Amino acid sequence: MASIEQVKAELAQAAEQCNATTNQIRAAIDGTEQVLSRLRAVAAGTGHPTISEAISRTEQSKQRLIEAATVLQGSAQAARQYISILG
Repeated sequence: MASIEQVKAELAQAAEQCNATTNQIRAAIDGTEQVLSRLRAVAAGTGHPTISEAISRTEQSKQRLIEAATVLQGSAQAARQYISILG
């Protein structure tokens, strides 16, 4: 059985990994925003449904990345809260 200090150390590492992963997701969000800018620039003046679909799917992807980052931030916060509960 793990000691309280070992559990706290593992929780702290998990929280830090959440932060690192959140930063990677933020980088992916920035990249997705660049994709959107390019697609919108290409789509200017056209009404083709395929480019509209590409934009829509990219927007959905960006939204899901934002949601994933938010959930991970909550996970890190919960882990830190449990560390403080443990004392």
